[in-house]
Amino acid sequence: MQRQIIILTARREAPLLQQFLLEQNPFLRVGVAHNLPSLTAAVDRYEGNVRVISFLAGTIVPAALLSRLRITPYNIHPGSPEYPGSHPESFAIWEGAETFGVTAHEMTARVDAGPIVAVCRFPAPPNSERVALADLTYAHAVNVFSLVGAFCADTDASMPHMEEEQWAPHKRTNKQFQALCQMPANASLDEAALLWRACGEDYIGRLAAQA
Repeated sequence: MQRQIIILTARREAPLLQQFLLEQNPFLRVGVAHNLPSLTAAVDRYEGNVRVISFLAGTIVPAALLSRLRITPYNIHPGSPEYPGSHPESFAIWEGAETFGVTAHEMTARVDAGPIVAVCRFPAPPNSERVALADLTYAHAVNVFSLVGAFCADTDASMPHMEEEQWAPHKRTNKQFQALCQMPANASLDEAALLWRACGEDYIGRLAAQA
C-alpha cells in the first residue's frame, strides 16, 4: 500500500516540507492541511490510514479525530520539554532560560503531553526578544522535521520514545500569557524592558490601552 502523510502547517512552509518528504521517498503520497476542517477532510479521504505530522501549527487536533488515525501522528512543538503549552518563547525569556529548543512528540488528546521522540536544544542568546527567538527556533524546527520526516517517509512504524526526556509538569496557557503581558503597577524599568522582550507587540498593545 502506498504510504500517505498529511502535513499540518501554514501555507508558507508546506511546499518545502512536501518537497523534502518526496525527496526521501518519491512514492509517497503527501497531502497538506492548514486547519482542522481540511485535516478532517484528508483523514476522511484516507479512512484514517495516514500519518499526520504537525509542523509549528496552532491547530489542536481533537481526540475524536486522533482516535481514527491508524498510524502514530507527530507534532513538532516550538520549545524544549521544559516549556509545554502556549507561547514558550515568551516564558523562556521571562524566566531567563539559558537554553531553548524544539520538541517532536506523539500527538495525544492532551496537548504537549505525548511521548517525546526528538529534542533539539540550543543556547538562548542573551537579551533575546520574542520574535528573534522564534525565528531562531524555526531554523531548528526545520532540522527536527528533517529527522521525523525521514523516518516517517521510510516506514509506518512508530519512532522510539526518548525515555530520558519528560515534559515539565506545568503547562503554560494563553490566559497565563495574557496575564504575563500586563505590566504590574510597581514594575521597575528593568522589569518593563524584560516584559517588552518577552511579549513584544502584545505588551505594547497593553501599554497603549493603559495610556
